[in-house]
Amino acid sequence: MNGKVLTAATVAALSCLVSTVWAERPSEKASCEFPGGAYYESNNTLYLESVNDENARVEISDATKNCIDEFTNKGEFNLVVERSTKLATNSTIVLPMNYSPKSSCIELYDPNAFTTNDEGVWNVFASNAAGNGVAHRALLMITDTQRKECQDIKEIEFTASSLQLVNEHTQAQLERELHNPKSGANDWALEGSYNFIRWDKDHADLGKVYGYAAKDKNKVQAGHFTKVGAGAYIPPMRAYLKYRGQTPLAKSVESIVELPETIDVTLVEEDGTTRLARWNTVTGEMVKVNGWYDLKGRKLNSKPQNKGMFIGNTNIQK
Repeated sequence: MNGKVLTAATVAALSCLVSTVWAERPSEKASCEFPGGAYYESNNTLYLESVNDENARVEISDATKNCIDEFTNKGEFNLVVERSTKLATNSTIVLPMNYSPKSSCIELYDPNAFTTNDEGVWNVFASNAAGNGVAHRALLMITDTQRKECQDIKEIEFTASSLQLVNEHTQAQLERELHNPKSGANDWALEGSYNFIRWDKDHADLGKVYGYAAKDKNKVQAGHFTKVGAGAYIPPMRAYLKYRGQTPLAKSVESIVELPETIDVTLVEEDGTTRLARWNTVTGEMVKVNGWYDLKGRKLNSKPQNKGMFIGNTNIQK
């Protein structure tokens, strides 16, 4: 965005444009419409829009919820999350309903702890959610990008139920405390949002949002864990990490135009084996780390034979 002030007419025009760019929607008028999406009775499908735009948001009022509940009889419905970019990598997701992916291309993981390993690298631990997402609970969404049919997804399909309100009171439900076993405190939070967020210089959370520095700046080098600077952003229906503790982790950077880039994410499978991904806090996306590694981060020559003892990404999906 160029920082210009948008008029109400411009915002309305942009909202209309966003709603018409998606290719696969029924031709008739939507049965229920709301900011950030629409429901169609003809295919029992709710569409939610997620775009990189200052005005992007999802808002579900009592009237909207009642409208959709009446058509669905408060039962299951189809859900399509429309993103403006392809799922070329993994990402975060938070949705206002219970949901399960329809595609085997996607698996959900539930973060539960955030700490440092023996080498001082910050790491989020997330357990396989067994295919079930819960309303207002931010999760990691892992995509099997090794399969060609999984590389071009822009419209992510789910089976959903139990639609919830999204309004000014919802944000309090989106904050997830992450326990730090080393400090014994819940000093980090995973925060979801239904709005596009940009941390400008007057943002209330500026100075509390942390990540790895994307580039050298003053005395802080790329890769150092540091405060996010003014100008950072994240798209809607994604999540970010916020420090809740009292001890500063590093000197602040006065201006970083993007959120610091990466942290490690250990994915714990149902059988106890682990895989490693790297979280990009700018886009909410994650990428696999090439090769296999032991628990101290040392690269191995080949895939280990003993399950549960190593971290890797050769085949991140089952």
